[in-house]
Amino acid sequence: MEYRELIEKHLDSLWSTAMRFTKNREDAEDLVQETCMKAFENLGSLRSEGKAKAWLFRILTNTFINKYRKEHSRPLEVEVETEFLEPVFYKSGQYFDLENEIFSRVMDEEIKNAVDNLPVEFRMAVVLVDLEELSYREVEDILKISSGTLASRLYRGRRLLRDALCEYAKKKGLLKEKKA
Repeated sequence: MEYRELIEKHLDSLWSTAMRFTKNREDAEDLVQETCMKAFENLGSLRSEGKAKAWLFRILTNTFINKYRKEHSRPLEVEVETEFLEPVFYKSGQYFDLENEIFSRVMDEEIKNAVDNLPVEFRMAVVLVDLEELSYREVEDILKISSGTLASRLYRGRRLLRDALCEYAKKKGLLKEKKA
């Protein structure tokens, strides 16, 4: 598989996962860019095209863990809400804001916030298994954890999500209260 084809095929997933991991547009852009550079440099280590997605996510996750998680403090950031400053991406003959496109189609703000507020080790497990639909084996390899650890992180992460979204589900009529 050619490098460009590989990246184009998985760029949307890499971007949305980077946004969920970093919770910050600039850091997500840096994370995806660094992932793409490392993928290019190590393309020879990709043994099977069928495992390309897991290979890219291993690079993304390791880069996140090694670089972004170690940063304990960050300078004050100021949000500038000016449309022309928003990054846009080119796909299928048109420009669009990838983050807004993905999140508006997939998640309500309440759900996005609940995922973003998970502790990082639970968030990474939930995002990779439940949102990116990687296999348990692939995620175990990516995160370098045992199957028991992955199962525990998924259980705890999903339970935290359930608790965080209980009121939201009631408001949306998705969950009915038990009658006494």
